Amino acid sequence: MFDHDVDYPTAVASSDDEGVAAAIEWSVRHLQDGETLSVWTFLKSNLRNCTELEKLVRRHRDVEHITGRGTTVSAGPGPVLMAWADMDDIGKLVRSSRGIRSLCVITWNEDAIRPWVTALKPDILGDGSAWEDLGADLDPVVAEALKGLTRTVNHNNTISAGFEKDQVVGVLLALRDARVPMDADAMQGWVLAHGWSDKNPARLAQYVHDINAGKRPRTRSRIRAGYIDTLRERIASEKDDV
Repeated sequence: MFDHDVDYPTAVASSDDEGVAAAIEWSVRHLQDGETLSVWTFLKSNLRNCTELEKLVRRHRDVEHITGRGTTVSAGPGPVLMAWADMDDIGKLVRSSRGIRSLCVITWNEDAIRPWVTALKPDILGDGSAWEDLGADLDPVVAEALKGLTRTVNHNNTISAGFEKDQVVGVLLALRDARVPMDADAMQGWVLAHGWSDKNPARLAQYVHDINAGKRPRTRSRIRAGYIDTLRERIASEKDDV
């Protein structure tokens, strides 16, 4: 079993008053003595768009405002409450932060994080009607391939170059050549939920978009013959063990 899963509580909240209030309550509930609750917005000025979040930051010494512009580092250790983030924002925050105890994301566009929500199944806060239909899960062969990549690549490195690029592109091309359907957004959401961070989830999605469009990025990796069959056999074996 791969060991890069997100191992802290997660939640997604609607952006209405009910959702924001629930997001604050949920995050504060996960705040322990000596920790800091980090409230994230992309720009410093964005905080003024929500009176309740602004009050939370202004009135409490153990709450700190952080931004996505420039270098993002959580004030932690402690909970993180992200307001109006997308999957790229989540990836960058997770990469540059240490000691995240819980993560709650207030939505602005549900579709911008739907693949992440589908893969992670976070707590739903506020108006949950947007999440009644999360969308299709990944093709099982794709999910099995991503599990292998999650074990193989060094997550401290970029997948834009070197060994990591060779492995990722090689596997994606093997999936494409075997006509296994790949959904770029769903795959980005899956890897975010399983420990990929910074720009790598978005870069993975871009590789998939390019390959689906007929491009063949360069790779020195030679995926062994029968690789896809091995993935299918592994899936069948796991089903038999259930």
